[in-house]
Amino acid sequence: MYDVNDEVLPMNEHLLDIYNSPNVIDLATKDTTPLINTTYDFIVIGSGAGGAVASKELAEKGAKVAIIEEGALPFPWENSAFRSLLKLYRDNGFTGTVGKPMIPIPLGRCVGGTTVINSGTCFRVPDKVLDLWNMEFGLNEIKYDNLQECFLKVEQEIHVEEANWEVMNKSSGFIHKIFTQKGLPCLPLRRNTLNCQGCGMCCYGCTSGAKKSMELSYIPKGIQSGLALFYNGRAKRILLSNGKVGKSVVVEIVHPSTHKVIKEIEIKGGSIIVACGTMLTPLLLKRSRIAKENSNLGRHLTIHPASKVAIELEEDISSWVGIPQACYSTALEEEGIIFEGVAMPPDLGPSAVPFSGSELLHYWKNYKNIATFGFMIKDSNEGALRFSFKNQPLYIYQLTDTDVKRLKKAITFLIELALDEKPVQIFTMVTKQPNIIKNKDDLYKFIKEEHTPADFECMAFHPLGTCRIADTPEKGVCDPYHKVFGTDNIYVCDGSSIPTSLGVNPQLTIMALATRLVRHLTSAK
Repeated sequence: MYDVNDEVLPMNEHLLDIYNSPNVIDLATKDTTPLINTTYDFIVIGSGAGGAVASKELAEKGAKVAIIEEGALPFPWENSAFRSLLKLYRDNGFTGTVGKPMIPIPLGRCVGGTTVINSGTCFRVPDKVLDLWNMEFGLNEIKYDNLQECFLKVEQEIHVEEANWEVMNKSSGFIHKIFTQKGLPCLPLRRNTLNCQGCGMCCYGCTSGAKKSMELSYIPKGIQSGLALFYNGRAKRILLSNGKVGKSVVVEIVHPSTHKVIKEIEIKGGSIIVACGTMLTPLLLKRSRIAKENSNLGRHLTIHPASKVAIELEEDISSWVGIPQACYSTALEEEGIIFEGVAMPPDLGPSAVPFSGSELLHYWKNYKNIATFGFMIKDSNEGALRFSFKNQPLYIYQLTDTDVKRLKKAITFLIELALDEKPVQIFTMVTKQPNIIKNKDDLYKFIKEEHTPADFECMAFHPLGTCRIADTPEKGVCDPYHKVFGTDNIYVCDGSSIPTSLGVNPQLTIMALATRLVRHLTSAK
């Protein structure tokens, strides 16, 4: 397995040649290319799970496609998680929701989008969720049988495989032990990797190139098929004719370091696919005065609130060495809780805790002895886009009493399992004391304590739903094939178009729906 200090592997020469193609344009340094003045069949805004799939599939079918990405190329890879955070994450990792508590939602800002910085976990949408979509949103055609071929194609393209126990971190080994000795499930996650060596940098740009995120899989194939990639360009607004036909995209060229606007250009196209992500797509539609009368725009945000426990052991386990999110458990799935592995490198992990003073110092000094395991809960609430008095966009999201019970249940469940192994102590990501558990008496006090939403330190990684698909504009922003209601040629295909919380990681579902959309668009022509 790789150590965090190992030398970063050089970028594959074949891949370098592809990204040096004349149809790959860094707008910050080359803003006069004839490709800007070309009229495209499709303009795709955003290069993450939805945008990369749609653009590559369209290009391979012979369409003239432009994809616009606000961020830069993520290469060369960094071997420092902190430097990667500054380079690849939107707002240096501080995007999130406002409420009790405030919840960070990490988003990628680079070619490949959030797929570059996610864990690589690949779940298919559960059947019961598809049944819900059918009943509540009239999505009769989105059934498991209809999506099967799309899922298979995506899984083949990004090489979905089970995580290898041999390259998992030692934290996963400890968690596997405490679950299985109680007869509870603990299984390897399916991930979009090929020959993973456990470099531990999944969420910071995989330094080994094993994780087949969009910049290493779909986008290069799209470029080879003639896709025009414009990066360092932020879509400012979509221009309309007759109030419902998208005709072009006004793009702000942004400096790759300062992110300040250098100039504006206009890229023209026939159809426009918006894939900026759940947090940004509704903002672009609002700026463009698209779906402005639709009450669903910017609402129905779900995020899968998540937290973790940190278990201090006697031995050195260096949890950042090996696959950080490699196994999971459905032991409490029926209660709306999924457990998944989590680990952070030492230049970031010790800071992501609600401790101070001597407790924080101890956590820092003993970080190499700490095993962590995370969990996420299915949303019981929805958030919504609002604007501050300075007209700044804010996403409001509030944990409910149901969420508090689920978070507390997950924490208690993990502590009970871990205490049997007699750890040094267990850290909960809760601000209210007792938040460090050393024995069953401490756990009893924790259970008896009354907790409120503000007591929990959470993160979230799966924002969905702000431009959801449905059979009518009363239920959603887009029709069942992702076309924005009231428009002729504007589509939304990213996490924002997914109608509800999935209860599982959404990357694979977004990609399968993008594949389905392209088949619809190309079969209709």
